[in-house]
Amino acid sequence: MITAKANLAVLEAALENAPVSVADVMTREVMTLGPEQTFADTVALMANRFFRHVLVVDEDQRLCGVISDRDILRGLARTLNWKAKSISEIMTRDAFTVTPDTPISLAIREILTNHISCLPVIGSDGRVCGILTSTDLLTAYEKIQCALERSALPAAEKTNANSLAKER
Repeated sequence: MITAKANLAVLEAALENAPVSVADVMTREVMTLGPEQTFADTVALMANRFFRHVLVVDEDQRLCGVISDRDILRGLARTLNWKAKSISEIMTRDAFTVTPDTPISLAIREILTNHISCLPVIGSDGRVCGILTSTDLLTAYEKIQCALERSALPAAEKTNANSLAKER
């Protein structure tokens, strides 16, 4: 039987290395395009790579806007001559952003409140330094949850849980 004291110890151990700020979980390698590039450039980039968001930046790497895979689908459905459009015509201009030191809880609140799936991360110099996506947050949550589950299991089940974690 697991006692309350043992549960507290498990929770403390799992949270000891838990991420706290956006910098702990954000994706640092970001796909970017310039605002003068075409909608067709964006479609080609997304078709050949596995990601759902492109940040639109100027020559100084300052954020101009965001384009998501949903924006692409809407653009394709609503625009007859979509190949001729520039991405500045379809991007979201006033994107919600965070800084690397933003607490994760505030970033999650921003994502949930605004029904978005990414937040561009802006450094102290005003330039894009990363992106925080719902996938980044779920990945961090999964690590914490796995640690909690492994710690809370009886010894025989821990062996199986550790084997499953190693397979990932």
